[in-house]
Formats: sequence, C-alpha cells, structure tokens
Amino acid sequence: MLLSRRGLLTLGLVPLAMGLPDPAWPKGEAEARQEDGPEFRRLPGGEALEYGEPSKFSFERLAAVARDKLETPYVPAPDPAPDVLYKIGYDQHGEIWQPARKALFAEGSRDGAVSFFHLGELMRRPVKVFAVEDGEAREVLYRRGYFSFPENNPAREMPDDAGFAGIRVHEPSDGGTGQPGDWLAFLGASYFRSSGDLKQYGISARGLAIDTAAQDGGPEEFPDFTRFYVEPMRGGVITIHALLEGPSVTGAFRFEVTHFPFVKMDVTARLFMRKGVQRFGVAPLTSMFWHSEQKNWVGGDFRPEIHDSDGLVVTREGMPPLFRALTNPSEVTVTRYPAKGLKTFALVQRDRNFENYQDPAAFERRPNLVVQPVEGFDQGEIQLVELPTNAEYGDNIVAFFVPEEPVSAGDEMALRYRLFWSGNENPTPLARLDGLRYGRNRPNYGAIEGERDERTILADFVGAELAVREPSTDFVSIESDAFRIFKPSVSRLPGRMDAWRLSFDLFTTDREPADVRIILKDGEKILSEEAEFRVWPDPEK
Repeated sequence: MLLSRRGLLTLGLVPLAMGLPDPAWPKGEAEARQEDGPEFRRLPGGEALEYGEPSKFSFERLAAVARDKLETPYVPAPDPAPDVLYKIGYDQHGEIWQPARKALFAEGSRDGAVSFFHLGELMRRPVKVFAVEDGEAREVLYRRGYFSFPENNPAREMPDDAGFAGIRVHEPSDGGTGQPGDWLAFLGASYFRSSGDLKQYGISARGLAIDTAAQDGGPEEFPDFTRFYVEPMRGGVITIHALLEGPSVTGAFRFEVTHFPFVKMDVTARLFMRKGVQRFGVAPLTSMFWHSEQKNWVGGDFRPEIHDSDGLVVTREGMPPLFRALTNPSEVTVTRYPAKGLKTFALVQRDRNFENYQDPAAFERRPNLVVQPVEGFDQGEIQLVELPTNAEYGDNIVAFFVPEEPVSAGDEMALRYRLFWSGNENPTPLARLDGLRYGRNRPNYGAIEGERDERTILADFVGAELAVREPSTDFVSIESDAFRIFKPSVSRLPGRMDAWRLSFDLFTTDREPADVRIILKDGEKILSEEAEFRVWPDPEK
C-alpha cells in the first residue's frame, strides 16, 4: 500500500487497530442484543468454519513464497465488493463480530481462540487466514454466517469469497454467554498490538516502517500482511506467521506469543527487497502523544494529559539509560541515537496516575512496548520520528532501528527480536525522570538583553539513590547546545525521600528548538538515567 501517513489515517486503518478509544470494539453479545432493540433482529452468526484443501506449511516454505514474489511486479489485492464495503461505515462495522465460542481453535475454554475482523469501508484490503496443524495449512474460507450483525447491516450483501480484514486472539472464556475480550490483534497494513498485562490497548507495532518522514517529503509506504497462518496455542504460546507484501519489499514473519504473566513476542523475519528505500525502519513502534504536563491546557481540552506513550527509552552497553521525553512538535522532527551496543529500545507510558488524565479511556493503563534485539541489529541507529497533531485520533510517534548500510534491490535480511508489552519498566537502582514541566519566566526575571525566549523548567527524578543523599546541585549536570542555563536548584519533594525536584531557567536568542540533557552523578557514580527533552521557541514571543 502506497499512501501518505495522513491518507492512511483518513482511511481509518490505523485508529481502529491502534488502541485509540474505540466505541465500535465488540461488546458482550447480551449487551449488543439489548442495544439493537426489537426493530433490528440480530443475526446470531457462529456458523461452523469452512476450510479449503490442505497444503504443506512451514516458516521456510513461507519465506520461499516471499522470495519468489520478487520475480513478479507488486499488485495489491483489489477491494472485494466495493459497492458493499462503502456502506459498511464506522458504526455499521462496530455492529459486526464473530462469536468467540465459534472462533478458530475455540474448543473448550482455553486461551487462544482466534476470531476474524470483518471488512468494511475503513478496512478494505482483504487478508487470507489459514489454520495450521501438524505441518499442514488449510485456508479458512470467508462466510457471512460466521458473523453476528443486525439483519439490516450491509454485511449481509458480502459475497462468500470476500476475505477478512484481520485477526484477533481472545482471553480465556469464563464459561459465560458474553464475548470475551481480546488481547492480541493484527489489523491494517502490517500493524499489530497487544493489551499487555494491564489489559488495555494503546501503542502498536508494525512489520516495517518504510520512508517514514522521508527526506524528499515523499509518501510513506505501508506494506501489508496479506496472509496469516495461525497455529493453535500450545504450552502457553500461540504462533502466527504472516506474509508481507509491498511495492519495495516482501517478507515472512513468525510471531511466537506468550500471554502470561505478560505478553512476550519472539519475532523472526526474512525480508527481500524489491527496490531501495530512503529510510528502512526495523521493529517499528507506533504511538500517540498529544499533550502532557509539559504544557497546560491545550486547545481547551479539560484533560491535563493525553498520550499513549510519554517517552523513548534506549539502553546500551556501558552507558546510562537514555530517556527522551516525547513532544507534539510544530513540525516533523527526526532524532537519532547511535545503536552501538544496543540492548533495548522502547516507547513507555511512565505516568500511571488517573488524576493526570481524567479520562475513562484509561490512558494510565496503556502498555509499554520494549524491543530487545537478537539478530540483525549490529550497526545502525535508533530514530525517533515526532509528527505534529492537534488531536488524539492518530499515531504521531514512531521509533525504529535503521541499519547503517542503505538497503537496495535484491538485498535479503534475517531479523530476530523480542517484543515485551507490559505496564512496568525493568527495575533499576538509577533514578528516573518522573515529571517534566515547562513554564514562561516572569517578565524581565533575570532577562539578559537580546535574549528573547525565557523558560523555567521543573524536572522531577525518583530513585533509591536519591533517598540516601541530601539534594544538591553538586550532583546535577545540565547541558544544552543552544540554551543558556541559570539559577539551578534542587529540593526534595514533600513526603518523598526518594524524589528530587530540579528547577532552572533557560534563555536563548535562537528561534530554533534545542535539546536539554540532565543526568545526576556523585563523582564518577551515575545516580540517574540521562534525561533528554526538546524545548521549542515560545510562539508568542
């Protein structure tokens, strides 16, 4: 799929798959029947699945299929029944689901029942789904009768060969009549997500990110997962294979996913380049950041903070962890970090306090997503792309690994990495940035002639190392390439022995944004992660 990022968002492929507040997400069946009312009889769905002929399957066979596709031009699958799909809008699509008790691998009440997303106006690109058992794959054939929907829903007109929009894996059934929730979903291009151990969708991952914020301003490419091969859950692990196809690349992915105690994915990928690209993003993470405590009262919104993630974390051998506070920039911003000795990179939601969001959409429970490289991440850099947004209904944050050597037509790559979806960060003795606030200085307060932008910064750090020391600026290192730093001070937060508040003023004549870096040290002993954030010029000055 070749679209601009805004075009993809407009089509709705991302918001429906990305953990945004989604009132169309399936409810319990009894609740849905009550809402439908007597005038719209609900077709029950749940017809027995029908299958195609079996064929041999393995991950190596799928990789060979992906490699063979290099021999033919890329042709995206056509929209099936376009005259019907355009009538299945957002509301109509929200009425359609497959009863989990009749889903793929739904026998008994075990974890791992796999149901299908129906196609619609916002999700027009069909995928094929195959059930894999004992080394054989059989296609699950689309039938309207699998799905429950009101009898007046346009889905009743879909032909039997339409295909599906995606797949999701359900929580274990409690034996009741309601629809159990799902904890893993693949929907839209190569996007996938998990609700993690806090059981709340938010951040997403992708198979690849191609030409995100391309240097020439060209469109981003969104390759598609076009086939899913699903194995039944065994030993607490469900394995899902996917075929990736796009104008620039083909590939085979294998996801070995553990549900409990937290969601862990072992990802294996074989990639084959049709042509070179400007920016080749590996293990991409996609999230949303609209506003936070850094700035008060955005656009009249009553909620103090709205974001799925609030920071990028990078850990490398022999270096303190890096925490980069996310921003909603005024222009597209790309920040780069050398990946030598890379251990992990992640987008995290560090603020877990409902009081700071005031939103029933449960932003405080959005999962962190950590990438742990295993193979194919030897030389390169981590890139963070931040896009401007004026609403919460779109992903504007992307982080990924970019290989040092550009990719070219004919290149083949083998990748392995792990993804961890969890509400917790790994324990560390180092203090972490726990709060960041920007404010304007009082008029002429410490102003220097010719310096136009004056800011006060408050940065809160929390960690055990701080509890055994008295707060002092002797432990504080603040650096910036553009800002002059004045009046630093440190104090202990009331009632918190392990929490310090650092405050200081910034002055500059530059109208360009600049980074500020803070780290706490006691001589050669590192006391904190390195906290980095970007300060943008005050638009009112």
